[in-house]
Amino acid sequence: MINRPLFGVAVLTAAVATALSIYVAGHPFIPQDAEVERDVQSTNWGPIALSFPFFSWIGDAKGFVFEVVIFAAILLFNRRAWIFAAGAVLSGGWYVLVSHLINRPRPTPSQVLRVTEHPGASSYPSGHTIFIVTVTVVLLLCLGYRFLPRWGRLAGWVVVAFLVTTNAVGRMYTGAHWPTDVLGGFLIAVAWLTFLGSFRWVSSRVLGLAHRSSSART
Repeated sequence: MINRPLFGVAVLTAAVATALSIYVAGHPFIPQDAEVERDVQSTNWGPIALSFPFFSWIGDAKGFVFEVVIFAAILLFNRRAWIFAAGAVLSGGWYVLVSHLINRPRPTPSQVLRVTEHPGASSYPSGHTIFIVTVTVVLLLCLGYRFLPRWGRLAGWVVVAFLVTTNAVGRMYTGAHWPTDVLGGFLIAVAWLTFLGSFRWVSSRVLGLAHRSSSART
């Protein structure tokens, strides 16, 4: 009933996320964080920088509407996968819990080169990162694996990696988050999604139909 390798990834990732969270709780300001952030902010990101406002926009309350639309699409086109999509949404609960426990201050203009975004919540972990990782992975697994050929799925993972990385850079570039905030958000999302996927009765509902579709095309 358990996919042991995937469960092992979940446990390892959760352990690293826990260790990082404990460290950040005891060290709200990490000098290396500021150094990395200043390097990110002093880099010319070219056309990629045009996407940073979008990631800031989609991660706020609008993200909930986006999640509802995605869930409706999954119910319409791949109803068997609803359990994974519903469970993935609970990653937001981890953000609420951890952010309230740690309540880390945001970067300030005296610590980094710029702060153009001023969210009111705790800096750690990055809720935008948890959201982007969760949404892109759910879209790919629940809908991409349903309709895309094998090469399309591989390309989909490249797109997921690009979007997650671009969001991470954007959160630091605007001064909204420290690098460890982004890393913590990524680890929390990956730990939760791999934990869900490690239950075969969940993953079979997501991937089972995709495997049959691949066999039919070959």
